[in-house]
Amino acid sequence: MPVRVLAFFDTRYQSSAELARLVGTADPWRELREARPLSRQYGPMNWPSSLGTYDLADPTQTAAVVGMAVQAGIDGFVVEARPADGGYVTGAEPLAAISRPGLFGLAFRWQNGHDAFWTASASAAARKKRARALVAALSLGAPVEADGRRILIVDHPRQLANASESLALLRQEAAKAGLPGLYLIANRAEDAGLPEQGYDAAVDPSPGEWASCPPKNNPSGLDILEIQAGLRDLVEMTDKFYPYPLFAITRMVNREKRGKVFPRVFPAYQDWVSHAEGGATLLVNHDGAGSVDRYIYGLFVENAITFAHETFAPGERLVFLESWNHWLDGSQVEPSVLDGDLIYDATRQAIDKGRYMTLTRGERPSRRLDPSVHQRIAQICDAAAAAAAATKASAK
Repeated sequence: MPVRVLAFFDTRYQSSAELARLVGTADPWRELREARPLSRQYGPMNWPSSLGTYDLADPTQTAAVVGMAVQAGIDGFVVEARPADGGYVTGAEPLAAISRPGLFGLAFRWQNGHDAFWTASASAAARKKRARALVAALSLGAPVEADGRRILIVDHPRQLANASESLALLRQEAAKAGLPGLYLIANRAEDAGLPEQGYDAAVDPSPGEWASCPPKNNPSGLDILEIQAGLRDLVEMTDKFYPYPLFAITRMVNREKRGKVFPRVFPAYQDWVSHAEGGATLLVNHDGAGSVDRYIYGLFVENAITFAHETFAPGERLVFLESWNHWLDGSQVEPSVLDGDLIYDATRQAIDKGRYMTLTRGERPSRRLDPSVHQRIAQICDAAAAAAAATKASAK
């Protein structure tokens, strides 16, 4: 089975009263249009080009979005399941209507961090009711499955009270609903104890959640004085600027040592819009600009695909693209005014090349050794050590 590439997707770009009630705006494109950098260190916000400011409520516009993603080699979108009064809202209905098994499907990311019904104080009856509602929300459209099960990413694993019991409850409700099962993935893969809690795997955190190298800005005492005097920008002290090539490369190396963690790749990232008070994460190139390093990005995608192919079981070979349309953090792959089709084409070419490499290499032994192999290696080492000791003793 080939490596499948899933892209995180923001369903708010549609005229939906229910979504507008949850996110506080009826026009998400307006939020992008009105976002203005507070610092000269920030690049300008991008804007969609060929797809335009689409409305997913229009089937023809949704078809254009999905069609372009399929042409890039993307197998499905990961959409958010947001808690609402009576259950969960995904906004995935327009996508579900045109999803097709084996061609394009849906996976979900549960925003459990704002879900009060899954805290320690919530009753068992309340959690069971919410589990049933969440499973119902996950039943939309053709699924992208892992190991034959529907994919659900838990966004905040540490905030899920009684994680083992909660995950078991979700699986039970999925079985009652007639689903083939849930494949549960923990976001923020650096959290400890995830396998023991019942997760099937983890996925790399987003750039804003986990830094893989030191930031390039480390203000000295003089820099701080200049900032206080207004001679330099305050964001140089409050925000974190990372060199994109180093950031991406450090995520590519020694991946096999981190356990069963799916790669997350991204062409760019700058979340200053959601961090007006400081603490933003920005990936920059050698010249300090936020432009995309297409060569490194292409290697990033190719490496993730070959790693997933060589490391995971055939039904669990997944790579996650940070976003198809997260315009407010600059990680979008959709064609844009500033970049044209460059990022889109780099993504398509890298996915094609990565898959071609896996086809020409064929099936290779897994990088991860199972316990029986480790045991055999230990036996060989013990035998060699005993033989060496015997040789040394006879020499005396």
